[in-house]
Amino acid sequence: MESNESYYRRRAIQEIVAARHAITANARERRRMLAESYVRRLSELTGSDESFLLDSNPARLQEFA
Repeated sequence: MESNESYYRRRAIQEIVAARHAITANARERRRMLAESYVRRLSELTGSDESFLLDSNPARLQEFA
């Protein structure tokens, strides 16, 4: 079973990548908001600032997955 930390990190990364590939501005914004919510939950869980994920290079995000 996947831990909550792994789940939130994986989902945040998926949403960040999806936001970067979104065709419309509305889709991009929705995906960004989802990513932010997962990052917030991850930060609450780990007790550290995980917001760097939101601005990371997509290729580098795989290091954190």
